Amino acid sequence: MAPVSGFVLRADGEPVIYIAGDTIWCEEVSEAVQKFQPEVVVVNAGGARFLEGDPITMTPDDVIAVCRAAPRAKIVAVHMEAINHCLVTRSDLGFQLEAARVGERVVIPADGERITLVRADS
Repeated sequence: MAPVSGFVLRADGEPVIYIAGDTIWCEEVSEAVQKFQPEVVVVNAGGARFLEGDPITMTPDDVIAVCRAAPRAKIVAVHMEAINHCLVTRSDLGFQLEAARVGERVVIPADGERITLVRADS
């Protein structure tokens, strides 16, 4: 569709976090994961799409690709069940992640749920 933006957050004593934004798995996301080696990757995983065309946010297959590209990172899957063009539900995503044997690496928070992120060496 158009260029998108992701953000890498770094602070002393904190995990490196990559917020991928509204994107699918693509070369640019792969490059960001390889370049910055994030400890946490936040992905919009609702499989959002318009009436025509491909998804504009990550599908379960995309999230699995992130898990495989960043084998040491914790993945946080957000942006599901909030707007009507996000077709992937939390339970759908969880089922597919378990089938791919990466479910333990992905956090799928409920609406309003807080999670704590810590450095792997902490």
